[in-house]
Amino acid sequence: MMIIIRKATKADAQACWDIRNAAINKGCAGFYDAGDLIIWTEGELTEQFSRIVDAHFYVAEQSNNVPPLKRVIGMVMLDEPYAQVEALFVSPDAMGLGVGKSLLQFIETKAFNLGIAQLRLESTLNAVGFYRHCGFGGEGLEEDSIYCSPRGIALECMVMYKNLGRPLAC
Repeated sequence: MMIIIRKATKADAQACWDIRNAAINKGCAGFYDAGDLIIWTEGELTEQFSRIVDAHFYVAEQSNNVPPLKRVIGMVMLDEPYAQVEALFVSPDAMGLGVGKSLLQFIETKAFNLGIAQLRLESTLNAVGFYRHCGFGGEGLEEDSIYCSPRGIALECMVMYKNLGRPLAC
């Protein structure tokens, strides 16, 4: 499988919305209340989400040669003013294949090239191990927090940091 990371467009918004919801429902099950997951993922794609995807997201696209087919399988966003990684989601059928690591390495390199010295993220509880494996957290670089969703739910999360030197592989 070949993965290409590219700037997202508004045409990618529906795929990003669907991947977000599927990843939350698969990855967060057992870590959060089922009712909260329903609230977190309910509803249709919004114009606001589409605008954010178009302006700030990058997508991982799977490319198969036979037949020529491209499919969005993950996404990520760098909130530059806050030096924060946002919305790193991978399609459940592509989880464990290195897509998340590729997206994270891409954003780390982008941040480093922008002169950002430290990245921050708010990890769902199910993804803490993944981010630790990729160098986030560590001594004094994690803190428990609560993510307050615009949909009115409060979810435990872990705020994690990574100091950027020359980006290293996860």
